[in-house]
Amino acid sequence: MIARLLLCAGIMAATMPATQASMWMSESGTKAYLTGFVGPQDDKKFEEFLERPRAQKLKTIYLSSPGGYLKAAVAIGRMIRKAGIATAVEAEKVLCDSACNMIFAAGVKRYYIHGERVTEGFSAMTGLGYHPSSQMRDLRGPATYSDKGTDAMLQYYREMGQPRTAELAHKAAFNTIFRPNGATALHLKIATSLAEPPD
Repeated sequence: MIARLLLCAGIMAATMPATQASMWMSESGTKAYLTGFVGPQDDKKFEEFLERPRAQKLKTIYLSSPGGYLKAAVAIGRMIRKAGIATAVEAEKVLCDSACNMIFAAGVKRYYIHGERVTEGFSAMTGLGYHPSSQMRDLRGPATYSDKGTDAMLQYYREMGQPRTAELAHKAAFNTIFRPNGATALHLKIATSLAEPPD
């Protein structure tokens, strides 16, 4: 079976409850919410969501995800950037790991809300979480480090204007998570603000 490139911190869709295993979208006014594991075809689901007719243009997408598939996350990120939408992560309340970071990186503005309250390093359980890419040859076997996936991930961060994100990815192994605090996220241009997005 062809290797599948993942950016998932040891959380595989096959082992997650059905309610958390797939990405879902919702919205309220100008805010949208992307939650759950990013599956290999979820870029199509996101595209359909984005193209829905709505009275108000979406301004901000709030993210809460353990990660998922690199190719889908890249495609979702590029759609967000093209649409001129901001991204937000409520750092004290939710996690946005691995592939979710790639979606966060695409925001024209990137709100790491209360990121100053995240303990930088490997111990925090919420906020942005970085690690190199991994791959799975099948769902029965373990994930392994992927040079190809990591190179693609870092190239995408450069495309989004955040080349120093590589520094965070290289702090962790593919099966661990490094979380930056707000000051680091601002310094590396990963986030543009630690405040709530304006209405």
